[in-house]
Amino acid sequence: MADKKLEKGQLSIHTENIFPIIKKWLYSEHDIFSRELISNAVDALHKRKVVDKDVKEDDLRIEIKIDKKNKTIQFIDYGIGMTHEEVEKYINQIAFSSAEDFIEKYKDKQQNIIGHFGLGFYSSFMVADKVTIDTLSYKENSEPALWECDGTTDYSLGNGKRKESGTTVTLYINKDSEMYLDYSKMRELIEKYSNFTPFPIELEKKVINQKEALWHRKPKDVTEEEYKEFYKEVFHDYIDPMFWIHLNVDFPFNLKGILYFPQFRNQMEMQKGEIKLYCNNVFVADNLREFVPEFLMTLRGGIDIPDIPLNVSRSFLQQDENVRKISKYIIKKVADYLKDLFKEDRKKFEEYWENLHHFVKFGLLTEESFYEAAKDILMYKSISGDYLTLEEYKQKFQKLQDNVTKDTKDSSGDAKKELKVYYTVDKDTQATYIKLLRDSGKEVIISDNIIDTHLFQHLEMKKGDISFVRIDSELDETMVEQEKQELVDADNKSELDHLKETFENALDNKNIKVDVKRLKNKDIPTLIVFQEGMRRMQEIQSFMKNTDKETDFLMYHDLIVNADNPLIKKILKLKAKGKNDQVNLLCKYLHNLSMLEQKKLSGDKFKDFIASTHKLLELV
Repeated sequence: MADKKLEKGQLSIHTENIFPIIKKWLYSEHDIFSRELISNAVDALHKRKVVDKDVKEDDLRIEIKIDKKNKTIQFIDYGIGMTHEEVEKYINQIAFSSAEDFIEKYKDKQQNIIGHFGLGFYSSFMVADKVTIDTLSYKENSEPALWECDGTTDYSLGNGKRKESGTTVTLYINKDSEMYLDYSKMRELIEKYSNFTPFPIELEKKVINQKEALWHRKPKDVTEEEYKEFYKEVFHDYIDPMFWIHLNVDFPFNLKGILYFPQFRNQMEMQKGEIKLYCNNVFVADNLREFVPEFLMTLRGGIDIPDIPLNVSRSFLQQDENVRKISKYIIKKVADYLKDLFKEDRKKFEEYWENLHHFVKFGLLTEESFYEAAKDILMYKSISGDYLTLEEYKQKFQKLQDNVTKDTKDSSGDAKKELKVYYTVDKDTQATYIKLLRDSGKEVIISDNIIDTHLFQHLEMKKGDISFVRIDSELDETMVEQEKQELVDADNKSELDHLKETFENALDNKNIKVDVKRLKNKDIPTLIVFQEGMRRMQEIQSFMKNTDKETDFLMYHDLIVNADNPLIKKILKLKAKGKNDQVNLLCKYLHNLSMLEQKKLSGDKFKDFIASTHKLLELV
């Protein structure tokens, strides 16, 4: 074979130097070089498979070799290869797709040819001071070609050393990129960007990639065990997902994917959601909110859309009409699946709810289309242990509230009843309030997440005929006996008046409003009632913690005194005997005792409470 004369020249570029553009603008993430070079190798293997019927299956592979001593990384394929003339065309002329001519010639045969040998190849200069290409075309009597460039517009092209068809791209890694010489780092890049490449990728002779993404198969052809194993391998989770949704659509856009609903072991697990975007099995980006709304980001999965560029930008996604259609499609598929599960297997849906409710609530709160589609599946667990949707709560307890609901008007001007939904945030510390409500025939739902505070306001605004009331935010009239205003002295003061005055004087706090009632449950001496709107502000502020000094809204509250409680009656007797110190001690102690159901006492308040307890014990 005659040696081909070494050629030297300059790249055909309209700009003075393309490499600074590549390094600083075209590819913002240097990791991309591995994706581009592997995609080029896949392209070459696809072409070889189409044009060479005698190619061996074992040759359809990609090898990656790391040489730490010489600081090189080689990407080796056994694909179609290139002639000297093709190197000149596809490399030196910066063709944007080396597959262009090939696709036109074999358009009836080829499938899923990525075709990014061209501009994508030059991403290698982000991490390399010098790059060589040693390539041999599959065509008979071809000679190997060696192309070399040191990151300037100058290059050399001469004879190569390849003995088999294919291409070897060697990167001489620059000082800033030596982390890529680490085996684990390169493995990480392969798994991230090229995990589903249809040909084996060998790193130091070990196959790294999975080769098959399940979303390209029909759902009926995938077993439950395959879905679970695929999830565990891709997302490195040892616990099975609850369930999954297989996406498959060909019109009006092309999309395939799988969305998994993980089992959240704690609140932090929800922040580990990961939805990956692929283009023909090649990783493009993850957690793109342009495709997937934020509430779906708690899920894990992959979506493959072949009609987007590999180097997709967020500005492109924001402006693309198909992207908006895809987003709506995904939301609808998720909502439809959940609704079907709710209707067809309520028991299983309830079993999932503990893990699922954060996701559903967030979706109802943040995505209007999801709200409209899925609002009827929102449910809450009741103190009784069963799950109730808002409609079920209404059907079960509306009649019991007829004497306490107020008339409102809908958009047509017709009068309607407003349903009150009572909720607790802690069934243990709020047991007193729960008992009062349940004794009066009401049901209490459990709300144990800050998102409920926002969702309650959202639902009140959307529905208009419902309000959510924390059980310690107001005193339901069904809990109170008809007040008896019996006068007890010459000043025409009732027992209730005397109690109100006694507690107000003992507490001496203008932020506290004392209200005396006769509760049907005589075992309760005092209760704290805190206005719902103020409480919500307190909860939101506590969650945000974005102010220099957090306002304590709990200092503004009502103290309900139960006139029929034996201990309260004793306070009046002590007052009549002139034992004001003991009266004041008891009043303050009962107030602090009730406050314990609202928040923990700390600092001086806790010390005072302990001291008061000791003094009371001395009186026994």
